[in-house]
Amino acid sequence: MSAKKVCDTKIFEDETTDSGFLSGPLSEQLLSSDNLDTRDEPVDSDKNKKVISEYPELDSGVDLCLSECMSNVNLSDPTPTATAQAPLIVIESETTQQKNQDIPPLSILFQQDDDGDTQLHIAAVHGCEKSVGTLIRVCPDKAWLDVPNDYGHTALHLAVMSGHAVVTRMLIRAGSSLATRDVKGETPLHKAVIGNHLECLQALLSPVPEQAQRKLSTILNQKNYRGQTCVHLAASAGHIEALQTLIYFGADVNAKEGLAGWTALHVAARRADARAAQLLLQRGARAAERDYAGRTPRRLARDSRLAALLAHGGDSDSDDDAYDSDSDSENLFEKIRQSSNPINVA
Repeated sequence: MSAKKVCDTKIFEDETTDSGFLSGPLSEQLLSSDNLDTRDEPVDSDKNKKVISEYPELDSGVDLCLSECMSNVNLSDPTPTATAQAPLIVIESETTQQKNQDIPPLSILFQQDDDGDTQLHIAAVHGCEKSVGTLIRVCPDKAWLDVPNDYGHTALHLAVMSGHAVVTRMLIRAGSSLATRDVKGETPLHKAVIGNHLECLQALLSPVPEQAQRKLSTILNQKNYRGQTCVHLAASAGHIEALQTLIYFGADVNAKEGLAGWTALHVAARRADARAAQLLLQRGARAAERDYAGRTPRRLARDSRLAALLAHGGDSDSDDDAYDSDSDSENLFEKIRQSSNPINVA
């Protein structure tokens, strides 16, 4: 606008005149004959003319809220262009709202009950593949997959113990740990060997393409609280196929258990298990390996044919033939070994 004052912008109004704003229904105003004034007379008296702006205290009948809002209007502001974008308002459909209401909070899904079990534990032990898959997808942290219950069992422990190979593989691909121990110091690998769940064992040890190459040697040779590795448990139970699988993936066949220093060959010889002993000899087991008492596997063999097999397998040490342990001491050691209780060092 020009800075010069072109015309007088003051509005004159008779102070006795009613503005008519919100003073009554429009129909009443129009129908009232008193309000109809057809006279076109100029206002001659200046004393009846007042400037509205000179009397701010006079009530104009206009709502003050509207006045405050209009006071911020600047006539020089540019008009909004067509390129201005209106705010985007996203309205969720009823289906989306229903889905959001059906999703329970994560704190409930992974909350532990009185036994320390979560929904993932329960779904894993029952082999519910769809439920396990859903819980894996909504899990915000991989550490939640390895939450142990009161017995130290993770969902992976329970899936293996129940023999559910598909659920086991799902948890492995999701990042569940193989090295987690329970109250007995046993990992999921120990549980798979004890239960002779071969498919679960293969699901645990098979490589995962989405993950970096795993170092399985440490996990395969991990001992429980009785000092036994997986090969000791397989040899003790006579699970030949499980023993083959462990050796294939790199388990140490000459590892000594923590109580008497026995290798898996010692265990097989003590059980008179010729198949396990022959397999171990073929895969690199040392027939001359001695335990903490100085005994070789052949010394523990109860079968003459197995003793001959062990001697043929390389146990030709002359000192072993001359070594004659006290039978009473050996029987006492065996009784102590069988009656010993595992010490929980967790």
